[in-house]
Amino acid sequence: MSSFAYRNGRYYRDGKPFYFVSAEYQYYRDKRANWGPRLDQLKAGHCNVISFYIPWRHHLQHDPRTGAISYDFTGATLDSRDLTTFLNLCRDRGLYMLAKPGPFVHSELNIGGLPDLASPSFNPEIEPVRLCNQQPLYWEHDHTQLPSPNDVVFDKLASDWLRAVAQVLAPHVGEGGRVIGIQLLDETLYCTSNDPPWNFGYDAPDMRHYHRLLKDKYRTIANYNTLHGTAYPAFAFVPAPMLEPSRPVAATRPELLTYMDWGEFQWRIRREFYARYKKTLGVNLPHLTNFAGLTPPIVGNAPSDHEVAVKPLPPAYGKLYTEWWFAQNRVDQDLDVYEYGMISWLGVAAYNISDGSSEPGELGDNDVFNRYLNTARRRRGINIEENWGFATLYHPLSKYPMIPFFQTLASVAGGCTGYVIFTGLNHSYWLDDLDRSSRKQYRLYPSHAPIGEHGETGEMYAAMSLINEWFAREGEGFLRAELDFDVCFLIYPDYASISSWTPSATEWALPHAIPRVGADVIEPAARICNGNGVNYEFAELPALSVDELLARKTVAFYSGFFLAKAEQRKLVEFVKRGGKLIISGELPAFDEKMKPCAVLANFIRRKPDGVVYSAGNIFGDEGAFLDSLNKAGWQKRVSYSDLLRAFVYRHEDDFYVFFFNFDRAGAHDKFVEFYGRRLELTVGSKTCGVVHVRGERIVSYVVKGVNEFEQVTADVRLKLGAQDIEFAGDKAEFDM
Repeated sequence: MSSFAYRNGRYYRDGKPFYFVSAEYQYYRDKRANWGPRLDQLKAGHCNVISFYIPWRHHLQHDPRTGAISYDFTGATLDSRDLTTFLNLCRDRGLYMLAKPGPFVHSELNIGGLPDLASPSFNPEIEPVRLCNQQPLYWEHDHTQLPSPNDVVFDKLASDWLRAVAQVLAPHVGEGGRVIGIQLLDETLYCTSNDPPWNFGYDAPDMRHYHRLLKDKYRTIANYNTLHGTAYPAFAFVPAPMLEPSRPVAATRPELLTYMDWGEFQWRIRREFYARYKKTLGVNLPHLTNFAGLTPPIVGNAPSDHEVAVKPLPPAYGKLYTEWWFAQNRVDQDLDVYEYGMISWLGVAAYNISDGSSEPGELGDNDVFNRYLNTARRRRGINIEENWGFATLYHPLSKYPMIPFFQTLASVAGGCTGYVIFTGLNHSYWLDDLDRSSRKQYRLYPSHAPIGEHGETGEMYAAMSLINEWFAREGEGFLRAELDFDVCFLIYPDYASISSWTPSATEWALPHAIPRVGADVIEPAARICNGNGVNYEFAELPALSVDELLARKTVAFYSGFFLAKAEQRKLVEFVKRGGKLIISGELPAFDEKMKPCAVLANFIRRKPDGVVYSAGNIFGDEGAFLDSLNKAGWQKRVSYSDLLRAFVYRHEDDFYVFFFNFDRAGAHDKFVEFYGRRLELTVGSKTCGVVHVRGERIVSYVVKGVNEFEQVTADVRLKLGAQDIEFAGDKAEFDM
């Protein structure tokens, strides 16, 4: 039997890289009689992994008269609860599995898959999560209250659930088992991985958690008061920061420590509950996450979307989504708990549509495509949910196969080491108790998946099979390849914790620039990189040793007026040992306690070799940023035509050239120059693909040349040296 390992953001089977080609099958929305035939179709479509949530509320049996709780995993009460049979059917077909037992799973289920007895709306013994305005946090689809994760009653219920489901998974784990991974929770706690920091954690159980963190961090209230400039009698009296638009967040530097503390709390509560549930489940497998994209929250077309109306988000704050993300999701510092994974409900990448209804228009800065890349590039890992067919819940264009094909390929070009077709089939069988709102929108879930409710297939299935087969056959070699990174953007989460609350100078009264990370810094810089063939990565500065910094050779950092003493010394040592530091902004004069510390500033003022410094913000200025890269020794390896984007992965003499054309009507002659080679292309509207070049020859490719939305079939040409390949529409070839 095969043995699996997970390292460097990817799976290995028997020591060889294993490309994770998966489809989501929500067995709980389908009849048991359909499971086997649909799994056969997914396997025939070149899926090698089946992923599935396991909804707590679906399997729990609660007697309201006696209070007795039991679980149906055999289908005794309803055939779709027969998880035991579903696991066996996957195993018998040689399919691997990613199991996702929650406790909260979203998936448009009532209370996100929590049972009624776990919600404060039905169980008054449980405290709800509260927003900064003390309103409860409601689940968006059915307006039910979500429980504080620190509430002792809820915690016991959740722990009992995880122990019960672990027993069902146990025969499929370990030597010879087909379950190769676990994902807990969904987009961190209750889908809050890209929520603002004032929308979570203000309830009494979570505030007690916050106060314990402060005590662990500062030891005594006297020490806390000295550093913060306060006079609280005990930690229990320390308030959380509040959202107060148009008022400065602080009048003194020490007051900013409160926002740094709260940012750390928002991070740690997410980390600690994943760790707690992981320990309770007790399954020794790689544990993955599905972080929401580095994007403004996408509002779908859900028929009962109440939550948006009750969550405060003044319009000016919407641009700070990257700050919320970087402050709360410190994935490099969490590798002892889980592996990074992403989802990509980011909009329509091919047409740069970031909402659920707009028609295609001007491409603009191509923000949606860039956010796909940024979310994938945050760290290597699997795209655990790619929208294949949610055309009524998100955007109508999602019914056309070229849309999910383009987006899946974009996430891989960004760095994803696998992907999940979400979902592999249309489901039509569930009770209102499981999901009472989806059918108000459309009777199927989703509306246009690759496999229809009766097993019918068509263009969407063909597109899925085309891309799946290429990665199933070429994935091992591709995973050996890497981008040659030109620069690493350093993330300092404490800056993001403060920046999350300050959209403009109106909220800022200190004689320093607002410390930024994503907004006005990394996001515009990444856009510049993607337009100029610059390969970039991200990393959290506190998570890196000097040796790990040196492995990246060139790093870029937007500096604020303070920086932890240890990080200042780390950057100085990095440069002294030969690293290249591109730094702009205000040089730090204080440490993490707002005490005077100018170690880095004093070093930079001596103008050492290896430092490129600019006083302003170069990260949104294309000329200034590229000039700084040139001064740091950047050598351009890849270039490409206008309205084309290309990314080249390399391993020895193997090159994997991803390309995405953004032109509309007509045929377009393009090129990609890489490592002394020139790939000439003729493409049509939104044509995309990946070409495997070995040495001086194309040895395989997959291309999507049919644009079903625009009803055009491109005449595609791939030319490398004397090799000239022509075809129409969609095609893949191997072993050429």
